[in-house]
Amino acid sequence: MTFIDKLARSEIGDEIIYHEGFHCVDRDGNKIREAKEAWRAYLNGDVLLYQRRVGVEHLQYCARVIR
Repeated sequence: MTFIDKLARSEIGDEIIYHEGFHCVDRDGNKIREAKEAWRAYLNGDVLLYQRRVGVEHLQYCARVIR
């Protein structure tokens, strides 16, 4: 399920974890699709973006739905 699908099914206050790992880039240095979609949703005012550290070099990339 894509970030857009998760956003469409979510309610205000829901948290979407759209990526886990150290960076939101692939091996070629390009931002992953979910990160691009989350950024667009942020620019549209649909979500707030933040990160949560869950381990050494392990982050959760999160979006809180505010629309």
